[in-house]
Amino acid sequence: MQPTQDNIVILVVLGMATTFLLVTSFILFSIRNQNKLLKQRQDFQEAQIKHQKELLHAVIESQEAERKRIGQDLHDDVGTTISGLRLLIEMFKPADENDSAYNEFKRSTKTIIDKIVKDVRNISHNLSPTTLRYYGLAAAITEHCTIINQSGKLEIVIENEAEEALAKLDMPAATAIYRVLEELINNTIKHSGASKAQIDIKTFANNLAIKYMDNGKGLTTVPAGAKKGMGMQNIESRLLNINAKFDIAAYDSKGFAIDINYPLV
Repeated sequence: MQPTQDNIVILVVLGMATTFLLVTSFILFSIRNQNKLLKQRQDFQEAQIKHQKELLHAVIESQEAERKRIGQDLHDDVGTTISGLRLLIEMFKPADENDSAYNEFKRSTKTIIDKIVKDVRNISHNLSPTTLRYYGLAAAITEHCTIINQSGKLEIVIENEAEEALAKLDMPAATAIYRVLEELINNTIKHSGASKAQIDIKTFANNLAIKYMDNGKGLTTVPAGAKKGMGMQNIESRLLNINAKFDIAAYDSKGFAIDINYPLV
């Protein structure tokens, strides 16, 4: 009987061992398949994000090209034609050069034409800022803020401690940052009721740090899942396109502030 019992014990042990090995193998196989599926899912998501970024980049590039074309057409065609009209009015001389009605017409017409020329120049600049292309981001920001300051709509102070870093930015990054600041300034003027705004530009740990703030009423708290405004969507899209991050720091009657970080390497 003893050998038979020993054989039964051996068979039981072998059965348990076999079962353990099968269960372990099944668990390892399941884990391996789960990891494989997870990796495939991650690869698919990364491919989707890459594709979305490529589409976004193409859209933004197309927008900038169209802006440039329209801006040049306004400056070259419309601006030149209006300037020619002003010259014709200036050259025209009536029979009676002391005619007060004509002189008043000439004066008021020249004033209106000068305003149109200035407006066309400003629109052309906003569509395709030549200063950005030829003199860099720092000069473009300064010029745009100077125009805003002179208009009396908003007082903007610039603190720039990153001249060298701004000068080294490639055109896509410089254009994106310029457009973001332009959008922020426009939002401040249109919606915030602010009287002052400030732009601080610095560098730290191989990052370009830009802080924009105003003393307006701030953002209204948006419910979770609510659709964002077009302006904020444009800002997010442009920053995403250059792999920049941002953080909005203030809400509701406390002014508005946004921190933008762009990696320089």
